[in-house]
Amino acid sequence: MCPFSPSASHLMRLWHRASTSPRRTVVLCFAAVFAVTVVLAGRQYFLVRARDLDLRAHRLELQAMALDAGLHGGKRQMRFLRGSAERLYAEPSPRAPVPDPAVRNALAARANPFWSLRVPDADAPIRGIGAQELAAVPGMERSEAALIRDLDVARLMSQLLPVQHELVVELENAFFITTTGVVVAYPSQPDDRVADLFQAFAHSRLLRLAREQPGEHDVTFDPIHSRKRPGGARLLLATPVVHGGVVRGAIVFDVPQHVFQDILRPPATSSGKQALLDERGTLIASDEPDFVVADGDWLKTLPRRWTGVSVPMLLRAGSGRERSGQDVLLFRKLDNADLVLVDYVPAGTLFLAVASQFGVPFIGVWLLLGILLWSTLLVVDQLLARQMRLSDSLRELARVDALTGLANRRGLTVDFDGLTQRRHIDRPIALLMIDIDHFKRVNDSWGHAAGDEVLKHLATEIRAIVRPHDIVARVGGEEFCVLLPDTTAETAAHVAERLRVAIAAAVCMPDRALLPAKAPGREIRYTVSIGVAELVMDGCQNLEALAAAADQRLYAAKEQGRNRVVAHV
Repeated sequence: MCPFSPSASHLMRLWHRASTSPRRTVVLCFAAVFAVTVVLAGRQYFLVRARDLDLRAHRLELQAMALDAGLHGGKRQMRFLRGSAERLYAEPSPRAPVPDPAVRNALAARANPFWSLRVPDADAPIRGIGAQELAAVPGMERSEAALIRDLDVARLMSQLLPVQHELVVELENAFFITTTGVVVAYPSQPDDRVADLFQAFAHSRLLRLAREQPGEHDVTFDPIHSRKRPGGARLLLATPVVHGGVVRGAIVFDVPQHVFQDILRPPATSSGKQALLDERGTLIASDEPDFVVADGDWLKTLPRRWTGVSVPMLLRAGSGRERSGQDVLLFRKLDNADLVLVDYVPAGTLFLAVASQFGVPFIGVWLLLGILLWSTLLVVDQLLARQMRLSDSLRELARVDALTGLANRRGLTVDFDGLTQRRHIDRPIALLMIDIDHFKRVNDSWGHAAGDEVLKHLATEIRAIVRPHDIVARVGGEEFCVLLPDTTAETAAHVAERLRVAIAAAVCMPDRALLPAKAPGREIRYTVSIGVAELVMDGCQNLEALAAAADQRLYAAKEQGRNRVVAHV
């Protein structure tokens, strides 16, 4: 007896049972396949979720680097100004100083509510407040010797502040303020603003901390005292000027809040809730387009389950992730300030972001399984009829144009999606929309067979001129597209012009057998009109919007006389 006969007999019984109950067998098979796809979908979900969080953390790191770069430049300039002022304070003063006429005039006017020290027109103005006004500001006092010394330093700052203002691009205003009531402001400030500056300086956290630790305090980021100025929120960078253990004044940079807001502006595909916080949790900037200045601990606006998380804890950790249930909080401390950048991603937002990346293929698989199950249970003729319709649909959805061998509209869409999904940051993608001028005349004069030869000739000319990795597609009868990755609008316009010139100089010579007797000759010359658009510059979110922008410029080229390139409307 054969040793494998029991197994063979068992398999035969299973085959017999399956063949005698085909409907049940088909249902069980499809159920098994469906279960496998569910398991794969769950695994893929967690893989894509981890990747999405990594991408968010990477974007947070890039934003933190951009913020750090801006703060580093400002702090470097402030340290230079502070060092210049403190060196001048450290120089020995004459035992019996004799002020020059400009200083004598300023001292004579120091009882006025507002007075000034004359400086050259190119320097920043030096202003002061009167003795009565100074007495109303807590912590401010002056003697004549201290005032004269402060005016000497103010003259130096008057020369340096305009230069530093030009070096720091984002800077709105630069100030040097002393405890004796002298202020150097660039650009110049009105009298009421000068009075407000002294009040803000007297009540600032900077002055309090500098007096408590005069030898240790460096540059302070203080968003409080300029946040609600008319004309938009402002943020302060300030550093104390100390001599002999005494705070003599401060260097203050006034920066528009939108500088930080622009860095946090999210890409079109981003979702979540980003915020830049100081050590007290005060909101400095966010990714919300309708940002509103608000004091208080921003973390307390999150759901209650986040009560155990605080800004000091995040600052000590430096960077990382905190989890509460399925919610995630990404954070990164800035190197150049006691600020922390956070990205709060609720579970629902994260689920939708992940599901949008992989859910459609799996839903398509499940729907296809249902269709196949239903189709399998039909009679053979119905199944064959459905497969014929499916074959027709597949031919319609083919990615290659049969005449030219180029990609068709669907192929262009798939290639565009592949490009954009691999892009982690905004990089330019240009699109050329090309149309043959008066193509109907070609068909009417040389026949449709010759017209097809012209289309193939144009496809060959385009492929010979563009780069190997550029994507060329035929999207209509005589309409072609060229997708140019990593190409700016200006470069794309140059490429389009080269195409236009080359095609205008080229000659298509179809086989004589394809030409009708009435053809005016064998040589066919033609021209094209081209519209140029670029994804980032034109603010397009998808291929349809990009093609619409290029098509609009193609129509403009037609209206302007054809045989031309239009890159701007």
